[in-house]
Amino acid sequence: MKYTSFIVLVLLLSVNTFGQVGKIQFEKTTHDFGKIKEEIKSAVYNFKFTNTGDGDLKLLNVRTSCGCTASEYTKVPIKPGEKGEIKVTYHTSHRPGSFRKSITVTINNPDKPNTVLFIKGFVIPKSKTKGDFYPTSMGNLKLMSNHLALNDVKTNEVKVDSMKIYNNWGHPMTMSFEQVPPHIKVKLANGKNEIGVGQETYIVVTYNAKLKKDFGLVYDRILMLTNDNVQPRKTLTVSARLSQDFSNLSPKDLKKAPKIVFDEYNYNFGKVKSGTVITYKFHFKNEGKKPLDILKVKTSCGCTTTKLKETTYKKGKSGVIEVNFNTSGRKGRQHKTITVITNDPKNPEILLNINGELN
Repeated sequence: MKYTSFIVLVLLLSVNTFGQVGKIQFEKTTHDFGKIKEEIKSAVYNFKFTNTGDGDLKLLNVRTSCGCTASEYTKVPIKPGEKGEIKVTYHTSHRPGSFRKSITVTINNPDKPNTVLFIKGFVIPKSKTKGDFYPTSMGNLKLMSNHLALNDVKTNEVKVDSMKIYNNWGHPMTMSFEQVPPHIKVKLANGKNEIGVGQETYIVVTYNAKLKKDFGLVYDRILMLTNDNVQPRKTLTVSARLSQDFSNLSPKDLKKAPKIVFDEYNYNFGKVKSGTVITYKFHFKNEGKKPLDILKVKTSCGCTTTKLKETTYKKGKSGVIEVNFNTSGRKGRQHKTITVITNDPKNPEILLNINGELN
């Protein structure tokens, strides 16, 4: 009898305990910031609430609808009748215009676990300065880019291009160019060695491909020395895709031209263990009438090397490009390329492929 009474008491206590849950009551669930300036960078509002339940209230999660919104909240349980708040921050930088974002609050109440809060408003865009139109910054120097891509340049061509720059500093910025390779000349378009306060000008690059004596995609880096107190040393990258000029060849010349033909252009090594050195030989033949010159063989990464016995192949002569792919430290699907540049006017640049899977 006493045992039965004890069981009933435990059950009653359990029912009473399980019935005690926290409930969340917000002062408001939507906040309108109205019109705010982009310059403030962060708009903050605290959503205040009270635990109106008869048990402890626990905030299990507060999830915002986008990365532009952040939240902070108390992780400790909140007793019945006590208050709390959720701090919500909206980041305004680079987000002009109207916005409406949601914040989902999850608590330990199985009957009503979620409450959705909202923030809204309109971000007044900041007035743009001259420097805002330049996407790249190198200290106090603003540029359209730190990379001048000349794209297609013939190997017998001299090409001139430029890049606009802006001095975003409160002092004149002196500039000199160092480590300039022989095939490049570089200067400021204003004819001086400095840019005035708030002034714009151009970096002018003259590229002599004859002096470069190379083929395919090539890069050069030029050092810019300035009196900039933030970043005095700056680097400008100049790239060019160098190709031969076949425009002066007549139809008769084209018929007599060299012609490179590979047995195959792709090799799949299947599935092999990582660390294996994969070797494959790409066979080719000169099916043209004039000698074929292999001008350059370039791989897509340092893990791949090539071997070529000769660079010139007479009519009807065959050759081999041996490729070695060191797979150490690599796993999963692999795709490596080998670019072959020749004097074949119809196939001046050929892409060979090696692919497979490492485990």
